[in-house]
Amino acid sequence: MNRNHIVVLLFVLSALCQAADFKPARVLEIRDASEVGANTVSDSSEGLSGAPGFVPAVLSRCRIAVAIDKTSYTAVYPVNKHLKITDFSPGDFISARIEGNKLVIKTLDGKEMKSKIVSHELIQATASPAK
Repeated sequence: MNRNHIVVLLFVLSALCQAADFKPARVLEIRDASEVGANTVSDSSEGLSGAPGFVPAVLSRCRIAVAIDKTSYTAVYPVNKHLKITDFSPGDFISARIEGNKLVIKTLDGKEMKSKIVSHELIQATASPAK
């Protein structure tokens, strides 16, 4: 490789690294998006397979909408030891980035969480009323 190829390669790599950087994102909305379902279980303690029973299961999730560069992005994340619904409030700024069709956020403990974007739309500039 000659010197020009190396310079071009370094330029391209630095551009890719810049694209992967987190940006400040304003939290627009955060709400509960938990789901209730049923898991099938059967009692095999006697060595017999009986009729299966249904046990309610709750999948704790939160729906987060953030604004990045005049666009709102919404994704649903699992609630766990890294992310709780009470961690953020509307108006807070968090670190986030778009990675293909995923929204990646940094939680309060520094963990990166990735989830599929369920909706995105341009944020309309609100015109101030004329006086």
